[in-house]
Amino acid sequence: MLWMQVLWFGSVIGAAHQLLFLAPILMIGFAFWEFRPGRHVYGDFQLILVAVLIGLILDTTWVRLGWLEFSGGWALSERAPLWILLLWAGLALTINHSLAWLQSRLVLAALLAAVGSPLTYLAAARFGAVDIVSESRVWCVGLALSWAIALPLLLWLANHLKHIKEEKEADV
Repeated sequence: MLWMQVLWFGSVIGAAHQLLFLAPILMIGFAFWEFRPGRHVYGDFQLILVAVLIGLILDTTWVRLGWLEFSGGWALSERAPLWILLLWAGLALTINHSLAWLQSRLVLAALLAAVGSPLTYLAAARFGAVDIVSESRVWCVGLALSWAIALPLLLWLANHLKHIKEEKEADV
């Protein structure tokens, strides 16, 4: 979980201060840590791909709905920037590790995600990495509901991938 916290702060501060190299460097370090022998869990890579896709869809949707504007973007300013996508990848690397205990507690995961996600975006806004441009609180409800679906989905997928691996190993 320490790597995820370092990645979050580095990505947010990097985006706020146009230090766009921080997020990729930290994500590489995080990935090396999680993919080292003895630490790697089957499904981590697949979870990264799915989480980044979910993040791209959700964060781009929030930008296009006029809820958020991200700092440290790239030429495609109506899309989720690289640093936020790397945070989604980092989240995926916690699913089989520090968040593994939530894989059998999907309702709790949904509640925690619904409460925590708006707070995380508010914190990022305080650092200057994102602007909450929506004047209504609809953005807060939208983020909460989206995350209440996304996190349990990723947890379920991780658990499902583990069962697939166990079945393959049992067949051998």
